[in-house]
Amino acid sequence: MILIRGTDLKAKNFTDEEIPLLKQKLRESCAQSWKMKGYKLTSIDTLTNEVGISTEFFYRLYKSKEELFLEVLSMIQNQLKEQWHSMIKTNSGVEGFKRAMNGLFEEYVKHPTLYNFNNPDYHLFLKKLPKEKIESLRENDKKFF
Repeated sequence: MILIRGTDLKAKNFTDEEIPLLKQKLRESCAQSWKMKGYKLTSIDTLTNEVGISTEFFYRLYKSKEELFLEVLSMIQNQLKEQWHSMIKTNSGVEGFKRAMNGLFEEYVKHPTLYNFNNPDYHLFLKKLPKEKIESLRENDKKFF
């Protein structure tokens, strides 16, 4: 039996194996919506409809929209780091560095709603985060670069 925030999720007919899959679907749907629409226009209702769960069930999995977005941001940062390291490993030297930088640049250009940290939409997201989460994001970026 799974207990999350004191709620028995099995009562909703989701098995132990389904919970991580549902969370993964939510993260993927959120990432896609964030890339296309931005933070503000990505709604919990839309995400839950896409995944096939109720809004009530969403809030049993996540405390807030921001908690999901933090997971998505972490997931995307990890994917970018993996791409970076893969490009560097397959193409050594200056050429590998150029390709890796170009790959990151292309990704940033393709999805400005996700990667442009200077837009009002991203600032709205940051305003809703606790200061320690913001600092953690900054430290994570510093470590990578």
